[in-house]
Amino acid sequence: MRLTSLAIASFALVTFGSESAAQQKTRAQRISTTIGISKGAGALTCPFCTNEGKGGVAGLIGVEKSMRPGLRIGLEADWWMHSGGGASRSVLAAVPVAHLFPKPDGSFFIKLGVGIARYSASSDDEELRTTAVAGVLGVGHEIRISDRMVVIPYLSYLSGHGGTMRLNGAQVTPLGGMSLLQYGLALSRR
Repeated sequence: MRLTSLAIASFALVTFGSESAAQQKTRAQRISTTIGISKGAGALTCPFCTNEGKGGVAGLIGVEKSMRPGLRIGLEADWWMHSGGGASRSVLAAVPVAHLFPKPDGSFFIKLGVGIARYSASSDDEELRTTAVAGVLGVGHEIRISDRMVVIPYLSYLSGHGGTMRLNGAQVTPLGGMSLLQYGLALSRR
């Protein structure tokens, strides 16, 4: 009888221990979604441009997956819009990103990524566009508000260079680019 009880207790311990480890692994590998809204300053950059950043509304939408402690990899779309002076301006970027946590169990992270970005400006009779390879560098701090929700104050800078700038379809320069500075809050569901 004691041998049977010992065998059942051992089986239960191994079974529940395995389920706990499996649950932790599932939680660690969970895909998270993030949406952020921020203030931003976007600019058209080129050898003869003013490179003046215009303030406006900006934000991000992202999907990430935890690969291991201290590393989350995902895809992020960054955007910015500004209207004024008879023209509307925007930046839209799609960037694969890595969130690196200096302390694997910490809440501070550094964001790095390289992707594609497009700057466009349009008025009633003109349209200016440039698309370029762009890099993003940012920082954030996760503040847990529930088991599945995190608020993230963040700061990020996106910069693209070497894109063909076109005005109404005609090439202006092969050295067009853009920049975008964002600072705001994001909400992430883990």
